[in-house]
Amino acid sequence: MAPENHQVLPHDEIAEKALLGAMLVDNRYVNQVFSEIASDDFFRDSHVLIAQAVLQLSNAGTAVDIITVSSLLEKRKKLQFVGGHAFVTSLVDDIPENLDIKEYIQIVKDRSTLRKIIQASRGIIQKGVDPAADTISLLNEMQEEIIRIAENREKKGFKSTAEMVPEAMELIERIQGGGESQGLKTGLYELDDITSGFQNGDLIVFAARPSMGKTALALNIAVHMAVKEEKSVAFFSIEMSRLQVLMRMMAIQARVSMASIRTGKPHLTHKEWSDLELAASELQKAQLHVDDSASLSIVEMKARARKLKAEKKLDIVFVDYLQLMKVTGEHLRRSDTRAQEVAVITASLKELAKELEIPVVAMAQLNRAPETRGGKKEKGPKYQLSDLKESGSIEQDADVVIFIHRDDQFDKDSERKGEADLIVAKQRNGPTGRIVLAFLDKYTKFANMEFRERE
Repeated sequence: MAPENHQVLPHDEIAEKALLGAMLVDNRYVNQVFSEIASDDFFRDSHVLIAQAVLQLSNAGTAVDIITVSSLLEKRKKLQFVGGHAFVTSLVDDIPENLDIKEYIQIVKDRSTLRKIIQASRGIIQKGVDPAADTISLLNEMQEEIIRIAENREKKGFKSTAEMVPEAMELIERIQGGGESQGLKTGLYELDDITSGFQNGDLIVFAARPSMGKTALALNIAVHMAVKEEKSVAFFSIEMSRLQVLMRMMAIQARVSMASIRTGKPHLTHKEWSDLELAASELQKAQLHVDDSASLSIVEMKARARKLKAEKKLDIVFVDYLQLMKVTGEHLRRSDTRAQEVAVITASLKELAKELEIPVVAMAQLNRAPETRGGKKEKGPKYQLSDLKESGSIEQDADVVIFIHRDDQFDKDSERKGEADLIVAKQRNGPTGRIVLAFLDKYTKFANMEFRERE
């Protein structure tokens, strides 16, 4: 809503008046106009007030015309401000003979978008002249603001089944023809069976107590997707350095002891060196991108993922781990609890998955509740979605939640040494269930059970 004495910003007075007049003459235009633009997309304050009156009357099921709009404005004591009854009447007189309602809507929308860009830029300039301004925060804020303007501009609205059915049938035919799902393969057969692969637009959460193997599972899948499936993978590691991440990836791919790589005790054998060099070569050729920023904010992460997608390619994002991420800028309020901050983070990760049309996989810590429920008789802890630490929003926003359990971590005498359970506790578009994997501790490698038998 712009003040009348405002420095002139982009707008088209003729188009705005034509839309208002058209709605006063033919109420069928009301829904068409307001499905594309909002009342504050008009420039003049008088036009905004009239548009608001039109929308209120329409929502109340009242006829929209010169008399009803004028009457409502008079009740609000705004009729004289907009120019009186005479100005409202003049809107009908100013309707062009050959009215192209879609064209006028587009003109008003375009001018409104330009004004928002200018106003956002002015805000950034004002903050930028402050000597204490943080450059990175301002860059991130500017990018977020421009993206928000772009997203608000594109109102998707309804799509008819006539438009959607051919697309759906084509997808089903591709799946049936290949006998495979359209999701990204993890390399863990039973997990791929139950999830149909990791789906675009999904937020997938790996949840566990410390030392259960959240990072190891993520690295296993990331390496498989980058090397075997030839996908472009982004791995955000907030806890470990990029060199540590790479060394663990090399141990997984080469099946070489992580302890030997890290400490040199025992020294690598000639075969292990050969396997390690091969793994290094495979990882070097892969599109695997690691970001180890220690103080990563959700805004920065989204900006970097978008940049990678635009400049190169991006098929999936891993975040290790969710509760270590930070909320900054306008998303952060002093009164917010950590649970509220985590809610912002999970919602943002889900938004990113939908925006970039890729799966986003986030690691998450569980609270201590599972340890108090289980025991030897129950064969390990009982997991619940409410065990997700610091926020119920993780449970709400995630499309898939997978708990990781290794019985030998709770019971040193367990008969299931070297085994790991993946418990699919939530899957929005598929079944839940339990999967048993091999866990090869010295390589920090998760594998299909048949792999352990060969070993």
